[in-house]
Formats: sequence, structure tokens, C-alpha cells
Amino acid sequence: MSRLVASPAPMTAFVAGVLIFMPAVTFVAAIQVIATARAGIPLSALGLVMVIVINVAFVWLPFVAYLAAPGPTTRMLAAFNAWLRAHGRILLILALLVAGAVLTVNGLLGLIRRT
Repeated sequence: MSRLVASPAPMTAFVAGVLIFMPAVTFVAAIQVIATARAGIPLSALGLVMVIVINVAFVWLPFVAYLAAPGPTTRMLAAFNAWLRAHGRILLILALLVAGAVLTVNGLLGLIRRT
């Protein structure tokens, strides 16, 4: 992603924008759960608003923090970025292990309940 953002050509800007602002799988899953919950319209609308606010908060929070205190926010984000670069591989491995375990358990439960 850093290489796409670093070379400012129109096509790379488009690809970087699509990759960065694409809805996350968790967002789509949350919307699907709300849509199939068989709840009333007011409760579904409230759930939808809550999911959108939480999703947008993670994007806008650094911007608002930067407007409020640019120096500390820049230092904190730089430190977090350095930590993430140092531990990114292990975090990815752990996330994939957890996701695999959840999918395996979900599949096994689906097979067990059918019989």
C-alpha cells in the first residue's frame, strides 16, 4: 500500500482508494446479521446506525485527534505505526489462526446440528 500511495499516478491513486475505502468484511457481516435478524424496523435502523457510527469512528478518530492536538497525535500514530510494522507478521498469523478456528468450529457445529 505504501508503494501505491508513494507514486502519485491517476491509476495508482484509484487502486489505493479502492483498497483503502473498501468496506471491511466485518462491516458487511454486521449489516448481514442486522438484515436477517427478524427485528422490527426501528431496532434494525438503530443497529444499522450503531454499526455505521462504530465503523466511521475508527476512520475519523485520528483526523479529529489531529485537529485537536497535531503534535501528540503525530507522535502517537508514528509510534503505533512502528509497533505495527514490528509486530505485523505475528498479528496477521494470530488473526488468521483465530479466523480459521472460528470458521472450523462454525462448520463443525453446522454439520453436527444437521444430523
